[in-house]
Amino acid sequence: MTIEETVALKGGIYADSGATVTGTQATNYRYLVVNEDAVFTTLTDMADTDIIAEWGISGKTLKSGMILAPASKLAFKTVTVASGSVLLIKL
Repeated sequence: MTIEETVALKGGIYADSGATVTGTQATNYRYLVVNEDAVFTTLTDMADTDIIAEWGISGKTLKSGMILAPASKLAFKTVTVASGSVLLIKL
């Protein structure tokens, strides 16, 4: 299944430079896809795990096309994009 098909089936949300997305159990944003090279200032899951620390990506640029999900398999709670753009995908 393509990312486009996944978004069409369950939906998602676009976020770009400076945007903060706050997820809930209901929104169930389970992974994100980097559209434009992106840097994050905040990434947490529903248990408030610091995903930036977990993945060792503080200050790092994630390249377009990369896919990221919390290791906990929980949904994203807070995503703040410092630069670039992403799609948060619901499952």
